[in-house]
Amino acid sequence: MRRPFFFALAAACAPDAPPAEPPEEPPPRTSPGTLAAPPVDPLDAGAVGPEPERPRFPSRFLGEDDEAWRRSLRQTPFARVEEGFGGRTLAFKITLVDGRAGYFKPAQSFSAAHWYSEVAAHYLDRELGFGRVPPVVGRRFPWRPLRRVAGEDPRVSEVEVDEDGTVAGAFIGWLEARLPPWDALGRGWEKWVRVQGGMLITPYQRPIDWRGRINGRRSFEETELAGFAECPEEPEPGWAGELSDLIVFDYLISNVDRWGGEYTNVRRHGRGGPLIYLDNGAGFWPGQQRLGLMDARLEALQRFRRETVEALEGFERARFEARLDADPLAPVLSERQRAGVEERRRAVLRHVRAMQRAHGDAIWLE
Repeated sequence: MRRPFFFALAAACAPDAPPAEPPEEPPPRTSPGTLAAPPVDPLDAGAVGPEPERPRFPSRFLGEDDEAWRRSLRQTPFARVEEGFGGRTLAFKITLVDGRAGYFKPAQSFSAAHWYSEVAAHYLDRELGFGRVPPVVGRRFPWRPLRRVAGEDPRVSEVEVDEDGTVAGAFIGWLEARLPPWDALGRGWEKWVRVQGGMLITPYQRPIDWRGRINGRRSFEETELAGFAECPEEPEPGWAGELSDLIVFDYLISNVDRWGGEYTNVRRHGRGGPLIYLDNGAGFWPGQQRLGLMDARLEALQRFRRETVEALEGFERARFEARLDADPLAPVLSERQRAGVEERRRAVLRHVRAMQRAHGDAIWLE
């Protein structure tokens, strides 16, 4: 799902946003660095420290080791290029000589096309042990064969080509299984992840629609979901936990582009399979560590999986950064963007503590 709504993002995310405009994003760092440790807080134990010898969780996708897949994405020569379909930004399906394929999202000037967000989301997913983001690596491809395939596509002018004739981007493992939108959600699914039930105005919609509802305007969302049935009072086993995890993950990466339309960006691996965290390019906004809309989405979430909270408590920034710095296109995130992940992690854990004080053990999803 891609719609040209990001020009309104700053206005849409204004409520609860930080009072002062953040400083201009510094240029990407050229070598690994370390931020000063924040004030001591029980939630911050292990947040910054010496780099460990190995990650806490191995790199697995849907329970299967993905190292061979990632190695192929990193270095195998390509055999065939096709232009991608759908979406606001230009992308390419690239088949490798070993038969594997990937979806290449090049660096481009469109404001919500953050190739590095796709890459960083993959490494964060692995560091938390979720295993829901397909394998992703940063990679360069020669621009000429891609340009030839793109033909007269007007989006060609947005691609950022380097002086050596290559273009950097996110190379995402191609999934052969169907990834249908989760049409079983229905309207009002938010009550599954809340102790207090439904909401008058849901933040789980496009930024411009959320802002419109707050200001008393009719939402496009109401029209687009008019044909959807009301969701069941009780979800199927595991559904609430999957949605809760997805909301937490999107908050950590500041991904505003998940909810809207007919839930076309909330996809499952095959019919009835697990959620796949696909299309994470609208995250890690330069210069922004907190967004008002994303804070509203976190505050609306009242139920959590214990395993997810434990993974956040055990998260170590150094381990995450070690994964980032091993990518072929490292450094993937700037120092400020890396610090933002830690700030948002602490915000999630503070919110969990507040929910537990207010609602006790009712917040836990088994």
